[in-house]
Amino acid sequence: MRVKLRVENVEELFLIDTGFSGDLIVKSDVFDEISAKPSDGGEICVAKDLCFSALQKVVSVNILSRQILCRALWVPEIEENIVGEGVLIKAGLLLDYKNFTISDP
Repeated sequence: MRVKLRVENVEELFLIDTGFSGDLIVKSDVFDEISAKPSDGGEICVAKDLCFSALQKVVSVNILSRQILCRALWVPEIEENIVGEGVLIKAGLLLDYKNFTISDP
């Protein structure tokens, strides 16, 4: 399932990945558009022994008319926009996999 997010001034489609406990992973072009200063984002593991270093920026995100602050991570080895469980929890959104919808209860 995908959702459209506005990250700062950039609007993009993001793949929803509830297996990702973080906030966002963004493609390099989105990361470059964010004006905040980058910092060390730590290590991101996508499998048991497959981990990568990340850079992060703190961003304002608009999802379904909700404005939240979150961490946008850039991992050079991952060229996909991914929204994780962190954003869904912060925004208080509900996923309905049966109907492939996201709602604000």
